Amino acid sequence: MAYETASVDEVESVVPEEFGGMWFFRDPLGCENLGMTLLELEPGGKGKAHDHGEDEQEEVYLVVDGELTVLIGDEDDPEAELSLSSGEAIRVDGETWRQLSNEGDERVRIVIAGAS
Repeated sequence: MAYETASVDEVESVVPEEFGGMWFFRDPLGCENLGMTLLELEPGGKGKAHDHGEDEQEEVYLVVDGELTVLIGDEDDPEAELSLSSGEAIRVDGETWRQLSNEGDERVRIVIAGAS
């Protein structure tokens, strides 16, 4: 049996604590095809607006705690604004532009899984 473990205590966040935190687990876990990330956003915080058109990576966002706002479609004119609560998830294909934000009063915690 082969396995790896990792925790936020061992993985350095790429986002300063004052904005929340973002921990990439792909490399520490030795994943070959799957990206796994924990994202925390403080109230008013926003994730990077992006798509994965070049690598066609689909992503699933699962809200663990709090409420997440997801803009989908086009940066200049989003087609949809979705609100997800704890226990809800959304899958976004690689070519679709998206931006995550925390419009609530509490920190939001999201698990992100991505694969191409």
